[in-house]
This record gives sequence, structure tokens and C-alpha cells, in this order.
Amino acid sequence: MEGLNSLESKNIQELSKKLVVKAGSYILNNVNQLNHKNYKTNSDGNKEIVTQIDLDIHNNIEAEITKNFPNHNILSEEDIESFNYGFNDSVWIVDPLDGTSNFSNGLNVFGSSIAYIENYKTIFANIFIPSISSLKGDYIFWSEKTGMLLNNMEYKNSNQSNLSFVPGNLYTDYKESKNYLKSKYISKDFRNYGSMSYEGAMVALGKVRSMLSNNPKIWDVASLIGIFSGQNKSIYLRELGNKKNEWVYMESMEKIYKNIEKKSFRIGFDIIFMNE
Repeated sequence: MEGLNSLESKNIQELSKKLVVKAGSYILNNVNQLNHKNYKTNSDGNKEIVTQIDLDIHNNIEAEITKNFPNHNILSEEDIESFNYGFNDSVWIVDPLDGTSNFSNGLNVFGSSIAYIENYKTIFANIFIPSISSLKGDYIFWSEKTGMLLNNMEYKNSNQSNLSFVPGNLYTDYKESKNYLKSKYISKDFRNYGSMSYEGAMVALGKVRSMLSNNPKIWDVASLIGIFSGQNKSIYLRELGNKKNEWVYMESMEKIYKNIEKKSFRIGFDIIFMNE
């Protein structure tokens, strides 16, 4: 791994796992509490919901990373102003609580994502989601060396689903939904759960066939970019404004990390994550 020795790499890996489990536990401990809805201005200039839980998790993660790796750069959805733009050095990309609207209404469909990036590439990926089989929830870890692990155990799925996750606008714009359904990657049976981390994890685990997102922000997909570069998984990109509706297989993560818009942090592509 460029720029890292084996000990430092191991320490980063272990810290990333520790932080996402800690974040997930904190979310689960507070999901049935009264979580007051505040509003913030997001990177697009629009208003969106934020709770104290989002901010608590962000503050804890930032403090832990800074204590252990003071020279590393941090991009968190809850603090874009502090980020020194660039994805070639050591960068942590954090979405403390993805699915805040669900969470603030007591709905257990959300996730937490922490990715470590270096040289325009996701090196370590972590996603925490609630689980019907475990009160502690489930967490996914990925690296090139380990492949995808579920709760620290090797995980192999057999995808039998013909369900896809899509953005909400496909429900409201019939003409647009017809165009997408011409794609061989999107099934005719689709849903939207309001958390890309949760939805992406369901695809990674083989519960769902694919997930589509229109030009997402990098903290929504940084972990997924790593996970879906693994075995039996694929990423397809379509340039914005592509009138031919052409999807291209992503051969290198650099294509995304070198294309991120500096103000909004959107990746500049529509993207499909797929189990194949």
C-alpha cells in the first residue's frame, strides 16, 4: 500500500472497524428515543434534517481519527468546511448516520459508513446497518486483501433476488422510470428505503440485485466503491447528460475520485452497484 507500512495499515484498518461498530451501537441505543429534528444547509445549498445523534457520531469519529492519525484528512457529511480538498493522500470519508429521516421517525432503516481512501482509491470500507437477526446490528468490512467480511467472518452470498433499489424520482416521473427500465441492470420491481448505506449493504449481501443512484455525493458511496470492486460484484457508470443511456463498467476507482465536484461533493456520474 503506497505510503503506508504494514503496521500503520493494520492500525488504520482496526480503527475503521472500531469506529463503525461504535457508531452503529450509538445509533441503535438512541433509535427509539425522542430525537429532535434540526435542519442544516447541505452541500447543495438545500435544507435537510440533522439530529444530535448525527453530530455526536461525527464528533466522536473525528476526535478518534485526529488522535490516532493527526496528519490524515477527514471529509464528513457533517463538516465539509474543514476538509482540505484532495483524494490522493490519506483521507477518511464519513457518513455518520445515513438515513436520518428514517432514524428520527423511529424507523430502523439507516446505516453508518466509514471509508479510508488513499491515492484515489478506497482502501478500507465499513458499513453498519441494523439487523433482524442481531440486536447489535451487522457490519460489513472490505479490503482488497480480506474481501468482504460480515461481522468479521467471510461472507459468500447466492443472489436470487430480482429486486432493485432506485432513487425516489423514478416513482414520480414515469417517463424517466421507463428509460431506466430499459437497462439490463435494473429490475422492474424496485424500492427506495431512504438510506444508500442500507440499500447498498443489502445488495452487497445478496438480498437485492442492484442499486441505482443519480450523481450521489462521495460520502454516500465511498465504502460501496470498495465493496463492489470485489468478487462477483460490479459497478457501472453513466456520464451525466448521456443521451444514449450508455452504462460503462468501472475499471478504476480513480475515474470517480478524480471527478468529484469540489463544492457539492457529487461524483459526476450516475452509478449502479450490482451483484452479478
